[in-house]
Amino acid sequence: MRHVGRVQVVHWPGDAALATTVAGAADAADGWPGLPTLPPQPMRIVLTRSDAQYDSVTRGRLPSWSGAAAFPDQRVIVLKVGPDLARTLRHELAHLALRQWTRSAPLWFEEGYAARAAGEWGRLDALTLNWALLTGRTPTYRELDRALRAGPSTAPAAYGLATAAVVYLEALGGTRGLAPLLANLRETGDFDRAVRRAHLLTVDQLEEAWRTDTARRYGWLRVLTSLGLFWAVTAVAVGVIWWQRRGRDRVRKAALAEGWEISEENDVIA
Repeated sequence: MRHVGRVQVVHWPGDAALATTVAGAADAADGWPGLPTLPPQPMRIVLTRSDAQYDSVTRGRLPSWSGAAAFPDQRVIVLKVGPDLARTLRHELAHLALRQWTRSAPLWFEEGYAARAAGEWGRLDALTLNWALLTGRTPTYRELDRALRAGPSTAPAAYGLATAAVVYLEALGGTRGLAPLLANLRETGDFDRAVRRAHLLTVDQLEEAWRTDTARRYGWLRVLTSLGLFWAVTAVAVGVIWWQRRGRDRVRKAALAEGWEISEENDVIA
């Protein structure tokens, strides 16, 4: 076990040095988008190396593919050591910071906020996000909440879309970013009222505006896919014609080798 400031890190044997590094990074973390400097509060981080260790600590409440989990009410973070541990840690710390400020944010906002705070811009570029939009319909906030917890096949796209939704809200805030929304959310304790106050929109209106913006930004992918399908079908058709013509040419060559000439008008004799 390692302590740095307000952070306690529990670890398995052999990870003492890493635990100290993680504790120091967590204790120094700040600069949460749209939030003022928050009063320091103690937290505990548990470092795991395997799926079995992760499952034992989380008591099987979360899928092993998640790789990290935050329990804001207990101020506990469980991390599975991986290739991008620093970014994953900041993502989970953002959950704790947001929940310390307000308990009234919907799931899609919490996950999108954590990804935005951690600088997970790759989620916006992920192919899974593009494929989700290729269906021609951006999901609603409620559908997004369900997809975030559905499983590994839908979660990456859902996280990307949640990130895009929060980035859109941040843009609506102009130079103040998410600050107006988060201030109102803390004051009212209601996401719809906070959106009304900060942006003069209902949540339904916000959702529709975001879905329209998302379709505008990524709709060209559907066009490219349609063109790709057209050219794929064209290529297959040309290939079939070429193969048939090649077969006819073989017949002509065989006949000529025997001293026969095949007229174009009578290719086949029944």
